Amino acid sequence: MKKFMDSAWAMRLLALVCALVLFAYVNSLKSSHNASILTNSSSKTTLTSNRKVTISAPLELNVNSTKYFVTGYPENIKVTIEGPAALVTTTANTQNFKVYANLSDLSVGRHSVKVQVDGLNKELSYALNQKYIHINIQPRRTATYKVHADFNKDNLASGYEAGTPRLGTSSVKVTGAVSEVSKVAKVVAVVNTTKNLQKSVNQQAMIEALDANGQTLNAVLTPSTTSVYIPVTQASTTKDVSVDLKASGKTSADTSYSFSTDTKSVTVTGTKAALSKLSSLPVDVDVSNVTSTTTKTVKISTSDEDGISSVSPTSIKVKITVKSN
Repeated sequence: MKKFMDSAWAMRLLALVCALVLFAYVNSLKSSHNASILTNSSSKTTLTSNRKVTISAPLELNVNSTKYFVTGYPENIKVTIEGPAALVTTTANTQNFKVYANLSDLSVGRHSVKVQVDGLNKELSYALNQKYIHINIQPRRTATYKVHADFNKDNLASGYEAGTPRLGTSSVKVTGAVSEVSKVAKVVAVVNTTKNLQKSVNQQAMIEALDANGQTLNAVLTPSTTSVYIPVTQASTTKDVSVDLKASGKTSADTSYSFSTDTKSVTVTGTKAALSKLSSLPVDVDVSNVTSTTTKTVKISTSDEDGISSVSPTSIKVKITVKSN
């Protein structure tokens, strides 16, 4: 064994083993280092990845709204924000920033105003789809107007008519620029109806302020809606007809009755269809306990006549002549 260890081949073999062991050790250190670099690089990439989103944010105006009324501005401004993904996601969900235009130092008239953003995290960058807005500042005015129902009467079916509409509110406040409010010609509750309308309408309607040309004005209405009921019935007309006097009540078999009146005709109101079938109006004369010729005031009833709504006069004087058979 000693002789083998002293030989040149033994020394060469030992050196080879040591070299292999050293190589394996160094290679393992290098692999661990590379893995650490890759892990750190991946973590860094995850933490620093960016995201971009576009948000539609309401535009706020810094203005004395009790004194001035502003028109011409958009309700929303699109804001594109970019930055760390987690921060962008949180901002998009909470929208904890505001988009505004400062009008506090501006006078009455037309202006071009810069749109600004406040409350956005400094790590985020942003871009606006509209950097400036064009607005018109006018003195503010509020006035009260009566409301009328507005609907298309041409939609009524043939032979039908609309009664007087009933609204949930009789008046509204119209607020806007003096120039707009001064143009108000009427305020209407717009009722949507279908063609060939035969039934009464009951719906919630939008209220609009219109100028003399029927154009909608730029103003705020309070309230902005109201309930509207429009009765729809068969169209009525009038007709003069004679009265047909008939005995009613307790009568005697051996007694006959005849009637006369100075009222030659009465005016009946009802649907066209009902009046077309009516040539005379039956009137019952109660002869109970009538034993001699007498004159009575007789009420005229239309309850038994379909399609008849009223009659004028509502009572007539009738002379009852009694004869024994």
